[in-house]
Amino acid sequence: MSRATTRHSSGSRGRSRGRRLDVTTALSVVLPLLTAGTLLAVRPDDAARDARAPASTPLTRSVTICPGGGSEVALTSGTDASGTTSYVLGKREGETDVEPGSVATVSGGDGPFVARTEGDLAAGLVAGRFDEPLAAAECRAPAPDLWFTGVGAGARHTSVLELVNPDAGPAVVDATLYGVSGVVDAPELRGVSVPARGVVRLALGEVVPRVDELAVHVTTSRGRVSASIRDRQQELGTGGEAEDWLPPQVEPSTSNLLLGTVKGSGARNLVLLNPGEDETRATIRLVSPDAVFSPAGLEEVVLAPQSVTRVSLGEVLTGPDAEGVTGVLVDSPAPITAALRSYVGRDLSHAVTGTPVTAPTTVLAPPGDKRLELAGADAAGTVAVVARNAEGEVLADKTVKVRAGRGFTVPVPRATALLTVTPAGTGITGALVATDGPQVAVVRLRELLTSGLVADVRLGLP
Repeated sequence: MSRATTRHSSGSRGRSRGRRLDVTTALSVVLPLLTAGTLLAVRPDDAARDARAPASTPLTRSVTICPGGGSEVALTSGTDASGTTSYVLGKREGETDVEPGSVATVSGGDGPFVARTEGDLAAGLVAGRFDEPLAAAECRAPAPDLWFTGVGAGARHTSVLELVNPDAGPAVVDATLYGVSGVVDAPELRGVSVPARGVVRLALGEVVPRVDELAVHVTTSRGRVSASIRDRQQELGTGGEAEDWLPPQVEPSTSNLLLGTVKGSGARNLVLLNPGEDETRATIRLVSPDAVFSPAGLEEVVLAPQSVTRVSLGEVLTGPDAEGVTGVLVDSPAPITAALRSYVGRDLSHAVTGTPVTAPTTVLAPPGDKRLELAGADAAGTVAVVARNAEGEVLADKTVKVRAGRGFTVPVPRATALLTVTPAGTGITGALVATDGPQVAVVRLRELLTSGLVADVRLGLP
């Protein structure tokens, strides 16, 4: 009896262990499946698909930098805001009040100028720096990516790259140099350290001496830097020398409109960079009050990959077809950069690709006789132009009707120190051209930087 009972109990324990093993086995299979199902249900890739673009926010803090140059810097407000900006000019620190419609001037040396502005004025501060005999430097916020086309590193034509770091930490810059035969090996231009609140100047003729046309792509990999190019043309054996600031291009484009042609006999070289890895072609046309047209004898230009090409426009821009011409339009299937370098009357000047302006903008005017060149309208519209002297007195108030496929010239009073341009119904590209005898300075119209971007940051899976 007891043995039978024992056998029965032993059988029950065996069946119980079997059931426990079956449950464990099932859980070992089911739990991973449930986990995988849960993860699939979360679908982390949805977060990527649901990513949102950065939000625009009003600019309440800004830094504006002018490269080293003349002893004075002009300031104004391009909006209705007024206020005080703190600045460093060379080794001098100070503050100055800035108001719309008039020009404030600070002086203190030929070093770089750095203005730090907070509040409503940050979105409208405009600065300008002009050298003698006549040259205009662009003052702007630090940018991480800029292109300079038509620089030199030889005895006759040479350039100096100036890097200004406005911040308390060091910055690092890389510059890629392009020549007529491709990318130039220039290790001295890679990993350039710019000390905190310091300036570095690189004379290309000393770093990479060459006689061909060059272009340089400047990128900031650490910190913030404002990059500028001071260009110099020298006549060997005669002592003749001229300097001018070469403005940058923000990015390569398939349509490059250059305003600010110069009258008189001399050299005019259109310099083109094809940064792509494939060959492309460029079509060159002239902009006049009557049309945008192709001049006789100027063929399509073949642009080798990652190379610089120079096209002489001396005869084209002084021939019979050039009467009334105000600019050059370069179109290409692939994005390229472009600059027109003119050496006329022993003066050096540059016309560089501009960007369309769609909102009211303000530009500070160099001394001398002046004219405003407009072109590139994408539709019929109007452009209101208001010229003021440094005290804010209105000297001229004009409204110009513009349309696509035409160039327009607006005379500006000589005493103009401040110009406000307001397009309506169309975007427009413009340049203020100042002349004083044979000296020429070209100042591009640029949209005011009135807002910043705030990244979309949300919780997500690691």
